[in-house]
Amino acid sequence: MHINHVLVRTTNLTAMTAFWTDVIGLELGDRPPFRSPGAWLYSNGQPLIHIIEVDQVNADGSFDHVALEGADYQALTSRLEQRGADFRETSVPATGARQVFVAGPDQLKVELLFPNPQH
Repeated sequence: MHINHVLVRTTNLTAMTAFWTDVIGLELGDRPPFRSPGAWLYSNGQPLIHIIEVDQVNADGSFDHVALEGADYQALTSRLEQRGADFRETSVPATGARQVFVAGPDQLKVELLFPNPQH
């Protein structure tokens, strides 16, 4: 199994799209002509995050979080620092994998996981 896509609800399509492209590093790509406004964000040519614009996001936010496996820890943390992003770093006990949790618009939380190559 793998993640096909994650749907994110937002009240501000521009801000949410900028978060996924500028902060996380995905690319804006083609989206079918649905009736509702939205965007599709791609990684390596595959649509990974689908965004739809709504009038209101529930009290729990767009979703709790999604975990994406990262490829370049240094590039990500540098980009987060340059953008002034709200993030925190932790490690997975016993594995040494690095976790970076990033806060985005509408109470969005994204985990980027960097497995330790030694485990």
